[in-house]
Amino acid sequence: MYELEILTNPLTLSDLEAIRTINQENIPEVSDIESIERLQQLIDWSSHVIVVRDEVVAGFIILMRENQNYESPNYDFFNSKKEPFLYVDRIAIQESYQRKGLGKLIYDKVIEIGKELDINVTCEVNTVPRNTPSLAFHAGFGFEEVGSKDYDDHSVVYLTKFLRS
Repeated sequence: MYELEILTNPLTLSDLEAIRTINQENIPEVSDIESIERLQQLIDWSSHVIVVRDEVVAGFIILMRENQNYESPNYDFFNSKKEPFLYVDRIAIQESYQRKGLGKLIYDKVIEIGKELDINVTCEVNTVPRNTPSLAFHAGFGFEEVGSKDYDDHSVVYLTKFLRS
């Protein structure tokens, strides 16, 4: 039985280690978190950290609101719009738990939070290398393309789930 849990800061070291391990196992779909200290910094900037547990942490999502000091060009894309948003910084599921509906379980909660806050949910997905499963997943939730960016080693598409009334 899976259980969603919104974590409160400070997180336990075991939760931090589990989140970082899952993150590192999902590179290049998510970017590297070089240390527990860097993960803690991301969490300090976040508005919500949600984990899904079975007997262990099976997956997680880190969400950020606008106007944080996060030095990410993808985050900056949304921040430059000068509108409130809920940014999916990263989501990852442990490999043995993938394809079991956990991403949907997490995103259902994220959409609920976005509706409660009356803000749009935003993210980016790699197009080079192409992350076809993630693009299809977000399309299924009604995310719409709002921009794109080419980097030296990859490209992304910016997506928004419009929820603001």
